[in-house]
Amino acid sequence: MKQTLLSLALFLTVQTYADAQELVIWKDSKTEKYGFSDQEGNIVITPRYDVLKPLRNGMWMSKFGGKYGVLSKSGKEIITSKYDSVKVATNGFIVVGLARKFGVVNPQGKEIIAPTFDAVELLDNKCVKVSSGGKFGCFAESGKQLLAAEYDDIKFLEGNQVQTRKGTAVRIQALSH
Repeated sequence: MKQTLLSLALFLTVQTYADAQELVIWKDSKTEKYGFSDQEGNIVITPRYDVLKPLRNGMWMSKFGGKYGVLSKSGKEIITSKYDSVKVATNGFIVVGLARKFGVVNPQGKEIIAPTFDAVELLDNKCVKVSSGGKFGCFAESGKQLLAAEYDDIKFLEGNQVQTRKGTAVRIQALSH
């Protein structure tokens, strides 16, 4: 019990220290794995990743066991290495790919749209346009489905207005986030 508490205290101290430091990628020449050190060269996060690359917003792309994940500026795992691809958008949301399907993870690491779509597009109006089988739909950035992927076309208009088309039927409606 005493050893468990000591290990937990050491982990929390190291994590707090890592959060406050500017991290540097460090490669272990023996294992060929990557981790992080502080500015003085002290290992802060033990090398275990096959690849570490900087992404937008200070995040890091990690690869472990052939799968990709995302780390925060401090090296904390935001997304575990379980996707075939990851791409950080300008707003901090992450487009993830798995088995040639795509979804979205929010900046806190929560999967808000499962990777079940042929394509996803993060839009400036806080919507995510999705397509599946040539049909389009959309979600709010919260993950709430606003329109099912059943439309032949979707055009976003001023405000919260959207124009949808099914066959030759065109409709303008308001989206409620």
